[in-house]
Amino acid sequence: MLFEQLKFDVPAKSEVNFGMAMPPEMRRRILGDIGIVESTTPAVSEHYVPYLILLNKLIERHQQEIHKVNREELVGFIWQEGRRLRLFEYEIQQLIDTIPDWLQKVSQKCFVELSPANICEVGSNDAPAAKTGDICFNGIIGQSEKMLSMFNCLTRISNSNLSILIQGESGTGKELVAHAIHNLSGCAGKSFIPVNCGALPDSIIESELFGYEKGAFTGADMQKKGYFEIADGGTIFLDEITETSLNTQVKLLRVLQEKQFYRVGGTSPVKVNTRIIAATNREILDLVKSGAFRHDLYYRINEMTINLPALRERKTDLPLLTRHFINSFARQNQKPVPKLSSETEVMLNRYNWPGNIRELENALKRAVVLADQLIEPEHFPAIIREFENNSAVTPENFQPRQSHGSLEQRVEAAEKAIIISVLRQNNFNVSKSADSLEISRRTLQRKIKQYSIEKFIDN
Repeated sequence: MLFEQLKFDVPAKSEVNFGMAMPPEMRRRILGDIGIVESTTPAVSEHYVPYLILLNKLIERHQQEIHKVNREELVGFIWQEGRRLRLFEYEIQQLIDTIPDWLQKVSQKCFVELSPANICEVGSNDAPAAKTGDICFNGIIGQSEKMLSMFNCLTRISNSNLSILIQGESGTGKELVAHAIHNLSGCAGKSFIPVNCGALPDSIIESELFGYEKGAFTGADMQKKGYFEIADGGTIFLDEITETSLNTQVKLLRVLQEKQFYRVGGTSPVKVNTRIIAATNREILDLVKSGAFRHDLYYRINEMTINLPALRERKTDLPLLTRHFINSFARQNQKPVPKLSSETEVMLNRYNWPGNIRELENALKRAVVLADQLIEPEHFPAIIREFENNSAVTPENFQPRQSHGSLEQRVEAAEKAIIISVLRQNNFNVSKSADSLEISRRTLQRKIKQYSIEKFIDN
């Protein structure tokens, strides 16, 4: 509750991402990193619970003005609530020594990201990971605060032995980030093997990942190495790992734990030293809670989480990406580099880009081919051109189109109508609406942003 409120209620100076389903030891490590629990505190005491309760009450009491509360008032509140929670005096004193300074630190940061294994920050005066003026970091384009924070994070973690989980919507560049981690690591000269788990049927995924022995099944006329063995000493990127079956997840867990596996039909273990980077575009915590994804595997692959922002959340990078793609496609098609008309620039900036960078890339590829010297709105697909008119709806007048658009467009329109209807029924209470729709609060918030419904909640 505390970190969700920090993320969505405190003014734009701070944004916090915090993994909810973590083992107690991992949570203790995070809270220790931000100075709330000292090493002298007994590990079995689980003191982070009353600490978070106290912080949550502090947020509720002062809401958006928390960064303006003076130190004396904070100290008095901490003593009062600490006694009510039956904390020892030394524990209350720890909170007095840490909370005011920490809150001041958060309020002064442009971006704060808490992740299950580390804290990566980019402050207003900090030097970014990339050189000033650069727009490309290991093949990733961006200069927004979110991207600079991520570049800083990648620089810090790439040489570690952490298993990394990359989360983000389709088209946000998860494989590009995995490539950057590999290239920045000590195994940059070794193999990088990307595997799309969603494209491999369950009947063959085991033989593809772990290989097989000669005669293991009909047609196996020779020994074959699997992806893990090929990537030995390097990196294997398991894209869409949430699409694997529970049976496959058990085998992946064994590789992570024991650093060895058996080929299909084999009797001798094969030892490997392969770094695993996993990725998903789904809400993996929801899958863990429902039993569709093993919680022990989740903890193994989630030693460090990188959350990729959607394109609509980093609109300041849009001109950089647009210029890059236009120049690239003009060279590929041996055409002079066209320019964007002012109407086109406005249209691109207003569009929500549900397909993210992949959708932008495809739209600009088409526009470069169709345009001469100037790219106009008519050079883009109808769904982009019509977005400005469609986005002017309100909860009262919104009706999904019944007879136009692709199946995907109609499904999105229907989903938007359902979300607006449920929000209205619950007086635009996000938590109650999420419970009614049987989805997580974070999933609903993401869809509210995706469909530009957030302005109605503020009214």
